Amino acid sequence: MIEIAEKLIGERGLDNVSMRDVASLAGQRNNSAVQYHFGSRDGLIIEVLRRRLSEIVIDRQQRLAEIDEAGLGTDLPSLVHVLLGPIVDLVRRRPEATHYARFLQRVGPVMAPGVPETDLRTATDDAVVRLIDAMSHLPRRVAFERIDLATQMFTGALAVFEDRRDVRNTVVNADFEKVVAHLYDMVEAALRAGISSPSESASPSSEVDGDAETRADVR
Repeated sequence: MIEIAEKLIGERGLDNVSMRDVASLAGQRNNSAVQYHFGSRDGLIIEVLRRRLSEIVIDRQQRLAEIDEAGLGTDLPSLVHVLLGPIVDLVRRRPEATHYARFLQRVGPVMAPGVPETDLRTATDDAVVRLIDAMSHLPRRVAFERIDLATQMFTGALAVFEDRRDVRNTVVNADFEKVVAHLYDMVEAALRAGISSPSESASPSSEVDGDAETRADVR
């Protein structure tokens, strides 16, 4: 049911998928199977996130260790790849089947960015804090917001790629690796950019507390 939920929500959107649909396509005769196993729709969504995060966070931990060993633990491009590379690899491994980027775009606006187990976010939080430190040209609050927006842009573009791939729309670019290369360049440029509004850099609210700055909606 977890894979079916990810697929259906990714393709149709959250409001156009019933738990009856999920149970039926998963081969469950009992239409209340989702509630029985997961408690609610939100419980099922959290299970999708938990399953993917378990894999993604291990990947991020390995990437952090690798850049630390290479002396690149504070290098902005390296940290961007730590944060976003695991999602790219997930899509790359199953280019004709994955729905994860679209799933994130559907549930992100309505679901809290965290999951219950804090250990599933440790490597992600570490990467976000390091990125904020590397963006010393910006106030920490602005850096945090910039990271959040850049990652939404990244996953949103991957979701569009998935949609276009499914309908065989090659009007722009059907090459996954070229799309990813463009996205990395765009994210790095966004994080290096300055502030166009002087009031933003002078605002007292431009700082962020240590706990809040790790809660960017990155999965």
